[in-house]
Order: sequence, then structure tokens, then C-alpha cells
Amino acid sequence: MKTLYMHIGTPKTATTAIQFFCRDNQEMLNRHGYFYPMFEWKYPNVLRTRNAHFLVGDTYLTQEERSLEEEAKVFQETFGQIYEAFEQYDNIILSDESMWNHGFRIGGWNRLKEELDKNIFTVKVIVYFRRQDEFTYSWWNQVIKEGMKKTSSYTWKEMLEKLPVVQLDYYGTLEKIAAVVGKENITVRKFERNSFVGQSIQADFADAIGLELSEGYQIESKVENISLTKNSNEIKRLMNCLPGLDKKRNDLFREYLSEISMNPGDDRKYSMFSEQELREFMAKYEEGNRKIAEEYLEGEDKLFDDSYQVEKKWESGNPLMVEDAVTFFGMVALSLFKKNEELERQITTLRYKLNHPFETMGNRIKNSRKKAK
Repeated sequence: MKTLYMHIGTPKTATTAIQFFCRDNQEMLNRHGYFYPMFEWKYPNVLRTRNAHFLVGDTYLTQEERSLEEEAKVFQETFGQIYEAFEQYDNIILSDESMWNHGFRIGGWNRLKEELDKNIFTVKVIVYFRRQDEFTYSWWNQVIKEGMKKTSSYTWKEMLEKLPVVQLDYYGTLEKIAAVVGKENITVRKFERNSFVGQSIQADFADAIGLELSEGYQIESKVENISLTKNSNEIKRLMNCLPGLDKKRNDLFREYLSEISMNPGDDRKYSMFSEQELREFMAKYEEGNRKIAEEYLEGEDKLFDDSYQVEKKWESGNPLMVEDAVTFFGMVALSLFKKNEELERQITTLRYKLNHPFETMGNRIKNSRKKAK
């Protein structure tokens, strides 16, 4: 039977790196009977390499009205292309991290179940997990960094209180997925570098789908997604609250704060939780994590390190905050000064041309003759 490999993240586990790896090594994958399709559907702010997004992509005729009819059309046409690809390849790879958080809410798993019932292919789900506290911080950091959303101004406390769509009950969500595809068809991997086959996410993913990362594969695309330091994150969060903030300024702020964050200094020694807060947060998920290790990770007694050691809790009034804030605003000011100087040069040049039209015309004629020769 044909196999559909469904990589579903979770978010913040190098999903983009895996998707780029599949895209860049299409020829090598084809040689081994695998295919990573690139569909024509383009969703706003979604890379085309997320080729399973048609399963969870809301389609709107207007900003207010969702079109279920259009979504069904896209789904049927896309699966038609998948069935055509199965005529040539035994294995198809789909990937989109939204299937983890939104797959049941949008109906993606139900649509997939309808196709599975036709007994044309089987599904092998691949999912990566990172410890819930690390994932939560990374997710929040990315939301703040991107900006331009209501949630982009949430404090850490507000985010923990208003976490509606992020599925942190890993075991509970796995059970729902297992009801669709069967527990035996789910592969769980830890998002920890020392746990990766071949010490890389690309080699580990290749192993998960039954391949070995040999010399013929290329890892050329550099996927740089620098996490903001905790101080830079707080500065960006405050910038996100500014009235009238537009995309251009938001991108500028993100660029400079990402540059500052390339040298994180002592950032890693700080945690958003105190040790007691961390233990209380993780206590909600310990039993489920234990069951995942028992049922999905043969030979392992736990999913994550549960020592929960915290060196120091981050506070906005830490000694380096003033230094980081001054550095940020200094970079913005210098950028504005440079742009202002460039505008002044352009204005000076324009004034000269307007005051000396004949000389300007003569220079243009001379330059055109030089180019002709």
C-alpha cells in the first residue's frame, strides 16, 4: 500500500528547516520513491513549502465570511494531485505545523480520515516535541517578534492565562490523532540535538521516514530564525503597543532587535519562571509525558529532563535592560540620521540640476555618447 508521511511539527521544532530540506532534495527523494509535492495554492503569510496547509487553511470570500465550499474544492483538487503522484511514487511527504494546533478545529483530520477510508494509502504521522515550558516561551517569543497581532502585546503572564490554541497536552492530542490513523502509525521524536540521528534535524527526519542522509543530499538553505533575548523581547512587546504601528516600522524594529539578540550574553541563564513556578507549570503535563515515553518511545522511561533547575528568574528591571534599550534606540536614531543625510544629498543634487538645466542636459548628452561608443 502507498504511504503518506504527515509531518505535523509541532511548532517551534525546526519545521521550516525540514520543509526546505525536502524541497531542496526533491531529486534525491524521487530516486528513493519519495515525492514532496508543491501545490499551486498560496495562502497569505504561508510559505509554499508548507504543502499540507490545504488541510487547515481557512478560505474566505470576504474578510468576514469563510467559504467551506471553496475549502472543499481546494481539498479535492489537491488530493487529486496526490493520487496522481501515487501512480509514480510509493511515498508522498506532506508537512505543516498547523495540523498540530488547528487540525481538529478546522477539520483537517476529518478530511484525511475520509480519504484513508478509501484504503488507497496509509498515513505515517511524524511529530517532534520539546518540553512544554521551552515550547511556550519560544512560541510567545515568536509572536512578540512578528508583531502586528493582538497577541503580540501580551505579557508573559497574560499569554499563560490566554493560551487558547496551543496544544500543550501532548498525550491528549496524540490520542485524538491515534483515533484517526492508529497509534502504530505515529512516530514521536524529541526535539533535542543530542537525541537527533546524525546530530541534525534533517538527518533525524530522513531516518523517521526510512531514509539515510547520505552525501548526495544537500542542506543548502540557511533557515535563520533568531530568537529575541528576553530584554529585546520586552522592548519589542512595548513597541507592539504603539498606536499607528505599521508593517514597515514593525519590520525595522524587529530587524534591529534581532541584530542585538545575535549576541545573547547571559540571556540563557534567565528563565521566565521561578523554579517553583516551573514545577507547578510542568506538573500539569508530567503524567501525559510519562505515557508518551511508555507508549511511543521504546526503552525510555521519560520524555523530557525533569530536573527543572532555574538559575535566575527574568525581571524587566534587570541591570542590562537600560543598556539594551539605549542600544536599540541608538540604532534606530543612527538609521534615521543616515536616511536623513541621504535625503539631503538627493535634495542638494536636485536643486543643482534645477538651477543649472543646460549644464545638466549637456552632461546627459555626454554620458549617452560615452555609452554609445
